Amino acid sequence: MPDWLPRLLRRAPVLGPRLIRAELERRYRSVFGRTPCLDAPSSFNEWILHRTLYDRDPRLKIICDKLAVRDFIRERAGPQFVVPLLGVWPDPASIPWDTLPRRFVLKPNHSSGPVAIVRTDTERDPAALAAKAAGWLKHDFFDINFERGYRDMPRRLLAEPLLTGPGGGPLAEAQVFTFHGVPSFIRLVTGQRRMPDRRENWFDMEGRVLPLRATYPLGDFVLSPNDAGTVAALAERIAANFRHLRVDIHLTYSGPKVGELTPYHGAGMAKWTPPEWDEKFGRLWAAGPLAANG
Repeated sequence: MPDWLPRLLRRAPVLGPRLIRAELERRYRSVFGRTPCLDAPSSFNEWILHRTLYDRDPRLKIICDKLAVRDFIRERAGPQFVVPLLGVWPDPASIPWDTLPRRFVLKPNHSSGPVAIVRTDTERDPAALAAKAAGWLKHDFFDINFERGYRDMPRRLLAEPLLTGPGGGPLAEAQVFTFHGVPSFIRLVTGQRRMPDRRENWFDMEGRVLPLRATYPLGDFVLSPNDAGTVAALAERIAANFRHLRVDIHLTYSGPKVGELTPYHGAGMAKWTPPEWDEKFGRLWAAGPLAANG
């Protein structure tokens, strides 16, 4: 079967949703060993898949777009919480590499995960960065995890300054999980994504450690009640009127900056240790009535 045919079929008006549901169920079974309950979800992962399949909230198109979301954050929280922007370009050939600072971050606006972090002269290789960026632009991210917020999004490249933590140290990111606009727990991640030094810690909204882990080894980060309250207040302003939203906040030397808003945490395949947290978080999501806009 040619590579383009499954993509075409999954975008068909009637057949597409059925094929996508079947594929999501297959992926879930391969991870958890059972079929997800998508018509009456109970776990957090099942709610994520339910949103993927049925949520038609037009705001998802805004918050998934790393450019459009900047105005959303600015309107709800204020301009001081938006990460500075160095430039936006339609393709790598348009990037004026010589005008960028020595340290910066390059990423596409239309997907989740891809990023190039430039910290040294060795990493500042325009040819290699351009090749990587060109690869990003080839794909519609919807075709990877079928998350409607990304479907047919205009593709751009953007650069931001490389942020640092207080005192110029490593940057930490507080991922605040909100349900019905209420901050409920915080995942604190440190270290670079997909690198051996990546660590995570989980806290309640008072800064108390939760007996939980998901993707990375546990670190030794301590979240003060004051810092927990600061990120919670910021997340609450941004997540108002969403049944669930993850608000990702960088803890920088110049104060908190909202990096991204994440409506599809883990693509519905997140493994929690211990696993009962999946149901605990699912109950927070289910606190309201089941609706098409999950």
